[in-house]
Parts: sequence; C-alpha cells; structure tokens
Amino acid sequence: MTMTQLIFRSLFVAAFLAASALAQPVKTEPGLALTYTVGAASDTVSAPNAWLYVPAGQPPTPFLSAGKFTATFTGFISVDLRGDYLFKAEASGTVKVELGTNIVLEFTGDGKKASEPTKPVRLGKGNNALKVTFTSPASGDAMLRLLWSEKGSLWEPVHAGMVSRAVANESLVQQNKLRLGRELFFEARCAKCHTTDAGAPELTMDAPSFEGIGVRRHFGWMANWILDPKAQRATATMPKLLHGPTAQADAEAIAAFLASQTGAAPAGELKKDDESIESGKKLVEALHCTGCHNVPNIGDPDAKKLNLTHVNAKFPPAALLAFLKNPGTHYAWTRMPKFNFKDGEAEQLAGFLSSIALMAKQPGPPTDAAILTRGKELVQSSGCLNCHTLKLDNQFKAKPLAELAAGQWTAGCLAEAAAGKAPHYDFARAEREALQAFAATDRASLKRHVPVEFADRQARNLNCTSCHGQLDGFTRYELLGGKLKPEWMAQFIAGETKYKPRHWLAHRMPAFPKYAADFAIGLAMTHGFPPQTPAEPPLDVELAKVGQKLIGVDGGFSCISCHSVGTAKAAQVFESEGINFSYSVERIQRAYYERWTRNPLRIDPQTKMPVYFQDDGSSPLPDVLGGDTAKQLDAFWQFFRLGDKATPPAGP
Repeated sequence: MTMTQLIFRSLFVAAFLAASALAQPVKTEPGLALTYTVGAASDTVSAPNAWLYVPAGQPPTPFLSAGKFTATFTGFISVDLRGDYLFKAEASGTVKVELGTNIVLEFTGDGKKASEPTKPVRLGKGNNALKVTFTSPASGDAMLRLLWSEKGSLWEPVHAGMVSRAVANESLVQQNKLRLGRELFFEARCAKCHTTDAGAPELTMDAPSFEGIGVRRHFGWMANWILDPKAQRATATMPKLLHGPTAQADAEAIAAFLASQTGAAPAGELKKDDESIESGKKLVEALHCTGCHNVPNIGDPDAKKLNLTHVNAKFPPAALLAFLKNPGTHYAWTRMPKFNFKDGEAEQLAGFLSSIALMAKQPGPPTDAAILTRGKELVQSSGCLNCHTLKLDNQFKAKPLAELAAGQWTAGCLAEAAAGKAPHYDFARAEREALQAFAATDRASLKRHVPVEFADRQARNLNCTSCHGQLDGFTRYELLGGKLKPEWMAQFIAGETKYKPRHWLAHRMPAFPKYAADFAIGLAMTHGFPPQTPAEPPLDVELAKVGQKLIGVDGGFSCISCHSVGTAKAAQVFESEGINFSYSVERIQRAYYERWTRNPLRIDPQTKMPVYFQDDGSSPLPDVLGGDTAKQLDAFWQFFRLGDKATPPAGP
C-alpha cells in the first residue's frame, strides 16, 4: 500500500470514528453548565436555565471575587418534534445566544426593556446545542432571563424538562468537589473550633443549647448519642468525641452532668386516648411527615429518612410536646420545621408519635459527685462547648483555620480512623477528598455569601422537593423562584404570613425561620429576579375599574365564581377554589402572573384554571380595551394592586 493510500485510509478511519462518535446519543442530565469568569479565575456551576442575577459589588459564586464577569451557559434544548421558535432576552448586560453554529441573538440591555424577538429559529428533534454568553454591565446589577415562544404571543422560559447538559463535564465535576468540601465544612461546624473571619451565614450555625437540657432529653439517650452519634442516626453531623476503653464511662459521665443542667420543665400533656391518637395519625398524613421520616405503617420506609421510633427514648413527654410546638427554641438552625399548630394539634401529634415508639424504662442519671465532676471536666475539655452553649468555661482549643495548611487535612478530624483525642467524623472517602480539595483553595469562599448558592444547598438539606411537586397544591420547586416575590417568600418560609393562601388544603407549609430570608432571595435571584422587587408606578385607578369589571360575571371572565376578593367569598366554586385575589400582587411576580393568565396549562397541566386567551394572543372579550390582551391583563393587575381594599363588582 502506498503512502498516499495509507494517509487516505487513516483519514477515512478517523472521519468514520468521528462520525460514529457524533452519532452516539449524548448522555445528559437536567440543567445547563454555567461558567463564570472573573479576571483569570473561573468557576463552573450547575444552572437550571439561562437565568442569573448578580447584584453590583457581589461575587457571582463563592469561589470568585466580585467584579466584572463573563457567564457562559452551555448545554442543549431538546424538543420532541422539529419546529420553529422565537427567542428574546431580558438583560442588564450584553448577551449572545448561539444555537448549533448559528448566532441567533445579540443584545445589550439595561434591564428595562427586552430585546426584539429573533426571527423563527428551526430546532430539530432531539438535542440542539445551546450556548449563551453574557457579559456583566460596567456598573449596576447584572441580570439575564432568556425567553422563547412558539407563536410570539406567549413568552416563557425554556421548559425545565427541555434543558440539559452533557454529563461528562470535567470542570463541573471538579468544582462540585470544592462545593461539597465547603458544604461539609459548614455542616460539620469546623469553624467553631478552627476559627476564621465572619462571612457566610452558615459559619454561625449553632447546635442544641445545653442550658436546661436535663429536662428536655433523657439521660440514657444522651449517653448513647454522645458515645456514637452515627450509631443513633446515620446522617448525624456530630463527631464521635470519645475513644478508647473509657469511652462508655466518659459518655455516661457527660450525660449525667448534662442531665443535672435543669431549669423550668416544659409543661403540657400528650393526648393518648384512641380518638386523639387517630387524630394525630391523620395529622402525620396531612403534614406529610413521611417526606422526611419513617413512620410505622404510614408510607414506605427509606434508609435515608429518620425513624420516629426513638422519640420516647429521647424526649420526656412534655419535652416532646414543647419541641413539636417550636423546634427552634433551643436550636435556631434546626432542620425540623415549625408547623404553627392549632389548639390541641401538637398534643395529638405527640400522643400518636409516643404511641408508635418503643416504650423502654428510662434509667435515672448517676448523681455521684465524682461522676458529675468528671462529666463537667469532659464537657469543658472535649470540644462540646465549641458548638453547644452553656455558661461554663471552655477549655478546648484548636488551631485557627489560617494556621491549618492543606497538607494537615489528612489527620486529626479527617483521619480515616479515630486517632488520639481528635473528634472523629467518620467521613466517607469522597467527603474527605472533597474537604482536602477545599483545603487547597484560598478558603476565601467562606467569607463570601451568595444567596443563589445558599438556596441550592438548603433546598437539598431541608428536603423541599419531598413536598413541592409531590403534594396537591404545592408548586413544583423549580417554579417557585420565578413565581413568588422574595419579600413574600421570606415571610411565608419564616411562618409569619397571617393567612394560608390555599386554606382548603389539608397540607400546610412548615416554617424554617432561620433560613427564610436568604433562601427567598436566593430563589428569586436563581430565576433572574432581584433580591427586592422594584417599586411599581402609581396605581392606574381607571384601569383598576376595568379590571374590577373583567373579574365579574356581567361582561367579564366570571373570575369571582371561583376566586374570593378580600372578605367576599367566591360565588360558585364548582370543582376547585382559586386563591383570593387580594393576595395576588403581594405574592406573585408580574412576569409569572402574565404567563399564568395567558395559558395556565403551559405551567401546570393539571390545573382547573381555564385557558381564556387565544394562541395568537387575542382576547375573547373584544369590546373591552379594544380586545388587547396585554391591556386587559394590566387592568386585572391594577385591580389586584388594591389588595385588601379591592371589592368585587356588583352582581349581574
């Protein structure tokens, strides 16, 4: 074979292999890969869509400093059938959108007006390569929201199920390892011993207070927990502090000392009659306790969930009741939510939980002075008081974080096996590697708080998706940040809202007061919305009068048949009640309201809300405001802005 033939054959084989590789389906996962670049540094994160919001002077991720940045989204838009789509962008900054090899949109905006729509873009069936490049503005907040439309009338984010990225993204894998290491640093309360400067709010995370703990926990449970926390709960973040032949005796001494820390005992009694226990069981089902817990004979058991058969061993009866009423009283960062129980509910729930738990006789704590003295000394010297509060001198000292070189993060707390007097966390190998990778960074990320990243982590830690998207009336989690205003979300998550929007549902939203504000802001920013909703222009009173007519039966859409307005109840609820219109503007983002009103089925295919407006954007009421849908939607909104001062139209 000649040299020319060999070269030709090699080129042919290479081309064939390349074509074969391209023909193989790309393995994908939800979301886009988003690479932020600030100067010479970069960080790749997972993004749910082509959205971002970075306030001026704040870093885009904890691993980058603040400053002018570039953000590059890469991945795919996948459609079931070939079709033509239009795109536009809302941006404060410069954006370029590429689909395949074509640049379909280039735009520089100030956040006040969207770009003009593109010409129709043909998307083929399956994955269509997407690249969005955004450059932050010279000054002010950076913002991006990419929208698409099939007909040019209904503009919406690209549907979450249609956005994906390649699984094999090495940059994302490496950066996720750093993020895991940083998260473990927070969750293990490392900064409580290895002190560092203030920064991210999680550096202040507490642990249950020791003040008065003797009347809130049983001695026997405390002794077992202190000896080996993970033997009691596999997901425990508390380390094993005691090692060697005296560990059992030392754990009992600490527990005995803690049992001596008494105060005013919780008051109240559990309701354990048959009727109350049945009511408690129904409450467990209504509150969806099985989203996080294994409850005997309710739901399917899951090894990742916490069993509730331990409550009698852990809590004295009145302490269980007090804990259910307000879990954060002695532990602000607890993940157990507050449900704001009605009268008698907590007593019924506590009675039911006690009835399904093991009933073991509780041993009394030792009262020998020598044992109590030993327990006190161990509490002071073993590191307990670095995380737990008690009015007692803390004698445990550790090197500040700045003095711990990366090479030292293989021993002590991070040793594979317990060694010496160091706390033992029993981290998995991948967790130790993540912490060691994090140690090799400059650790400046601990000083940077990015609400988007906070919300992403805490959504997992608080198990939000066990309810959202699973229970009737709970909006899918991926919609929340684009639906609700951050101010209202913060109040709602904190349990401070005075009303229940969907009062007819048995399920209810629990409260997480310590997490609420940053969580709400992070959710909004994830969807490209600011941390504070901009003020609206003055109310258009005349347009509000049109909106009042539009919600009525005579010449309107008959909205008041299903929706209440203030104290005026819905007139005729046939199948499903709607939320009170007086709550609309304080709750809902304007952009979401317009999408929902134009076509609610595009957002929730199961909704009972009818579709009134046509695919071409026209209104079925041509005699109102010239049949202009946009003007009619504005009229609704102006009326909703009246809030609790809004009144429904007079009857026909």
